[in-house]
Amino acid sequence: MNKVWVTALITFLMGLFGSTADAAGAPDVVLAAYRVVALPAPVDGRPAERLQPLGDVRPGDTVEYEAVYRNPTAAPARDVKLTLPVPAGGLQYLATTATPAATSASLDGRTFEPLPLVRTVTLPDGRTARREVPASEYRFLRWNLGDLPAGSTRTVRARMQLPAVAR
Repeated sequence: MNKVWVTALITFLMGLFGSTADAAGAPDVVLAAYRVVALPAPVDGRPAERLQPLGDVRPGDTVEYEAVYRNPTAAPARDVKLTLPVPAGGLQYLATTATPAATSASLDGRTFEPLPLVRTVTLPDGRTARREVPASEYRFLRWNLGDLPAGSTRTVRARMQLPAVAR
């Protein structure tokens, strides 16, 4: 994945958010993407990391998307639902990295369910069972932020990774 592809993805996402916000008279959206870089020394016993400007993305890299939603109007934006697509054939959502955590996901962009997604599978003996869907199969994330008061902002984040190349 190169910088041009990442820039195209960010432009697409900003267009998607912008058209949704404009059509609904809803919040302004600023989308940013950062490379997550691990630091050598832990902080408070936890792995330390920093976010740096996104350039080229290489296999194994983790990208954090941050969307800041601002309601510039004098009235509250009602029932704000914010959707972030996860590109098929490229980046994969990393489970448990969405914040706020009250997130829904979708495999098709139409049906959203709370995380983690589950599906019914048929077992070799013919019985059915519910199994968790791997986060790598998620294609959309959605946050239901409720009402967004006039002049306020809300921020959502999610991390995705470009899978490492098998050797």
